[in-house]
Amino acid sequence: MLTETNNSSFLSSPAFHQVNLALLLIASICFYTESTKLVFLALSCVGIIAEMLSVLEEILRSRRVVFEPCVCWLALIYLMFTTYGVLFPRYGDYNWDAMIFNCASGIAVYFSLCGIARSSKGLEGLFTTLSFVALSVLIVIAAREYSFFGSSTRLGDSLSGNVNTAGRSLGGLSVFLAFWVMRKGSIGSVTLFSAVCVAILLTGSKGALVFIAADLILIQRMAKSKALANLALIGMIALACLLVFGTPQLYNVLGERLEDAFYQIFGIGPGHYSRSTDSRSGMIKEGLTAFLDYPLFGGGERYFASISSYGYAYSHCNYVELLCNYGIVGLTIFYAPCLYLFFVALRDSFNGNVFAKVIVASLAAFFVADWTTVTYSSIVMTYFPVLVAFVFVRLYRPNRTSESTGVTRTDKVEACL
Repeated sequence: MLTETNNSSFLSSPAFHQVNLALLLIASICFYTESTKLVFLALSCVGIIAEMLSVLEEILRSRRVVFEPCVCWLALIYLMFTTYGVLFPRYGDYNWDAMIFNCASGIAVYFSLCGIARSSKGLEGLFTTLSFVALSVLIVIAAREYSFFGSSTRLGDSLSGNVNTAGRSLGGLSVFLAFWVMRKGSIGSVTLFSAVCVAILLTGSKGALVFIAADLILIQRMAKSKALANLALIGMIALACLLVFGTPQLYNVLGERLEDAFYQIFGIGPGHYSRSTDSRSGMIKEGLTAFLDYPLFGGGERYFASISSYGYAYSHCNYVELLCNYGIVGLTIFYAPCLYLFFVALRDSFNGNVFAKVIVASLAAFFVADWTTVTYSSIVMTYFPVLVAFVFVRLYRPNRTSESTGVTRTDKVEACL
């Protein structure tokens, strides 16, 4: 549905798409709560409608519709979710309207990313927008949870979902901010990235730590001096450990939880019984056992919730949830395109495409984090690494020439950076 031609229309201008992307992501991260649902709907609807108008204008102008794999993937998985939810519900009610709205939001985010990426300053525009989104999220947290500082509670409970969702949302942004720090190295980018990392730690989300690990690995891989980068990496890890285990607030919200997790999983350290770690591991085992009841197509929407003895409506693991509810077929439909995108980006990262490095890092963190949270029914921000990867394959594959411009996409990447 999109071509790579340049035009002067307001609806196709990079700034127009940047605003839409910012509205969609900020709404997803900050306002999907009971008390702010109207704000969420207002911001999201503006972004969705604006992007759909841009797509419609382009179709009318070019008089053709281009096949978009990302749109097909989103339509397919949400059709699967909705079909199961309406015809094969096993527990509670299926929020079909919220899921369809999430599908529309995901499609709008993808088209806004494409609109930004096609401009001559595409990647700079993308990272400028993500920096604005990250700063906005930090401001919202500070405004809502100013009494948090100095307490022993976890940060981010006022955002969409819960503290773990907040940690993952900030983590998804942090990988791209880490890339931008290594490309620009400005004081502003370093400060913002550092603030986001501190906020991730303060959420107390163990699963979100995988994004910080991806940040550090990405920084090391992009550094010109590997020896200096390794030394800096060790220093940052040591500083993080000192902060987490040496400061009362971070220890209360994260350090103690990490000790408990190590004790539960490996039997080492000063930890004690942790209901969080124990119940999560128990739900994974229970879910994998239940999956064998209906291995091919699954037991139906929220099948895990209907059989679980832990009292939760979901398994806290996307792989288990998909296997229980939709079987091997559903798991394959969801993850097969994601794995394809990962291996394409991994290969291209070895062929000199610098942007491929951040795609590899963000998708790797996405795959690992899915062991600790249910992604498929979550906010659109959890899909963000995959949506950016689709744009990468669409526009920034190396040594591929645009049919409409005759310019190689490797040249476009280097021009943007």
